[in-house]
Amino acid sequence: MNNTRKCMVGHDDDGGWIFAIVIAIIVIAIVCMIVVYGGAFIGGFHSIKNYILAFKHNVFDSNHNLAEV
Repeated sequence: MNNTRKCMVGHDDDGGWIFAIVIAIIVIAIVCMIVVYGGAFIGGFHSIKNYILAFKHNVFDSNHNLAEV
């Protein structure tokens, strides 16, 4: 298009690829954050669950076995 006729829906320059790269970087960063924080949450949940099960086994079950003897 020439300077007298402008596009009605956006710009006619070649700067669209810069915007696409910025959006792609933002999307990749968000996906990485979801993976990292999701993995930390799942790992933390399993470590707390295993700690509680080990505590139950070492304290309650050990004392329960001594009472039966």
